[in-house]
Amino acid sequence: MNLFRLIPFVLIPVAASNAASVVQAVTDAASYAPRVSPGSLATIFGTGLASSTSNASGFPLPENIAGASVYVSQSQVSTQAPLVYASPTQINFQVPSRLVAGTAALYVTLGGGQSLIFNFTVVTASPGLFQNTSNQAAAQNADHSANTSSNPAAVGSVVVVYLTGQGPLDHPVPDGTPAVISPLAHATSTVSATIGGVAATVQFLGLSPGFVGLAQANIQVPSLASGNYPLVITVGGFVSSSAVLSVSGSGTKPPSFLSLVGQLSFGNAGANSLVVYNNITYVCNANQIIIIDTSDVTNPVYDGEFGDANLAGNGGKCALNLDTSQPILVDLLGPGSTPNFVVFDLSTPTQPVLLGQIAPQQYTFLADLTFVGTTGFSSTSWFNINSANDITALNGDFLAFDFSALLPQLISFLAPNADQPASNNLNLRPNALALPPSFELVYCDSTTATGNSTAGYAALDVIDVSTVQTMQGIDRVTVSEAAIFLGMAYDTTLLLVTGNTTGFRNPGVPDFNLTGTLTLTTMDISNVSSPQPITTVVTKIQTTGTYNVEPLGSSVFVYALVNNPPETDPTGPGSLMIVDARTSSAPVLYPFITQFGLSGIAASNGYLLVPNQNGLSIYKVSIT
Repeated sequence: MNLFRLIPFVLIPVAASNAASVVQAVTDAASYAPRVSPGSLATIFGTGLASSTSNASGFPLPENIAGASVYVSQSQVSTQAPLVYASPTQINFQVPSRLVAGTAALYVTLGGGQSLIFNFTVVTASPGLFQNTSNQAAAQNADHSANTSSNPAAVGSVVVVYLTGQGPLDHPVPDGTPAVISPLAHATSTVSATIGGVAATVQFLGLSPGFVGLAQANIQVPSLASGNYPLVITVGGFVSSSAVLSVSGSGTKPPSFLSLVGQLSFGNAGANSLVVYNNITYVCNANQIIIIDTSDVTNPVYDGEFGDANLAGNGGKCALNLDTSQPILVDLLGPGSTPNFVVFDLSTPTQPVLLGQIAPQQYTFLADLTFVGTTGFSSTSWFNINSANDITALNGDFLAFDFSALLPQLISFLAPNADQPASNNLNLRPNALALPPSFELVYCDSTTATGNSTAGYAALDVIDVSTVQTMQGIDRVTVSEAAIFLGMAYDTTLLLVTGNTTGFRNPGVPDFNLTGTLTLTTMDISNVSSPQPITTVVTKIQTTGTYNVEPLGSSVFVYALVNNPPETDPTGPGSLMIVDARTSSAPVLYPFITQFGLSGIAASNGYLLVPNQNGLSIYKVSIT
């Protein structure tokens, strides 16, 4: 096995340049996650990084390759990093083991020049699974052959999976030198793994002898049917991106609802939403809105970006309206305490024009925007805290805005009414979903928790918007198995609502994250004004929330959802999962992929579009 062959091809395209070295990103060297850990292998992406392309030829690893050197500093101490590989657009290096969790800085020198200093995130463990461009894990079966879909690992056998970022070791190894077989360097942090969401025993996690910064996990394959499954490793509470592991076992092969048909690589932000207008897809992130031509789903084309000057790091949540006199895209711009609607004219889809930026008067912490005709509805979700970080009040308004003149004007707010629990503005409202215009209804995710009490039941509020000037909360449906509802989508007569088993932590030290597990609730909405709960499944998947839920179409009740990472790793990767609710009383959850930057998703014309940290993936939906 050759270490250098384990490092996958670069996924982020960068243009060649004769200018001084420019560092654009620092990631782990396996999955390109935006964090690294001491002693792990990391990658620098940029331009003008080295004079040629070259690999390290021996040990100890050199500190200069192809004229390039990397200097890493923390706490005013600078260290020259051992290098594995260098090219004009990429450098692979070992993170100095002296670093500690926090922020570190680096710069690249080349031919007497020096790049600007680039800050990056260091955590105690940063598990990154090596994989190929099809996301197949770099793994060996029990007979030492490569694990592939045509050469799967048998249930009960032990596979060796290669990764980096295993965290602290019981026998540390000097930087730049290979690990030895005796004594083995074991990882000391708690480690766990899942294959297809099923717990898998990790028999060993530590450095792989003969290599620098390369770790291996020896994992026993749990009882599964034959198929390809996402493998996820968690070390010290930090979650890896997934890689595909192929398994051979008895039983029925699990359904394969999604198949990858197209990819486009570009630098993206950590949280996204996206909307589709004909053959143009807009990926909205914190810093800009990226235009992608998806007329050929097998070959999506980057077509520019816009909004950079307006979003300034606070964008990321978009909505599309085609009922206005001109098609518009609205970006809900934060931060939450001072939100704005930024409106763009899409009359020429590839050349959006800024129409204006409007603050919604006294209302803050807008959670979303959903349209019925030219009326936009937003919910708010926020709480007050005192100096001890105790939650003193919960807040959740429901607002209507008129977009008929393109720039929004506040029409009304849902007035609190003690006789109508769904009108209560003392509950969080993290999400709203408009039904088709003929129903004149909007659903709101909520909770019965109120005031300074964060304990309550999950609630779904039904709001009558037939007279938008005097909206009314006409029904509140509660579910005791969950503490709060967070996301939802419907397909004809079935509503899927995601939630969490706990509410926001009070007091909020060190943060206010939800600390429970994902819940799935199905509801019959044959009578849209009176949803009827069918069942609630309490999963074992730890999560701080749900970004997005999307029906996959065909009126067969299969949904895709993007789930937040657990509270132990709140800045970690999100997970794309499939919920098969064709038997609405017994929905089944299938993990699909776990990646950084997973948040917004969109289903369109039989395809699911999924942005992540490194670009956009397009999957064909197949439900049989």
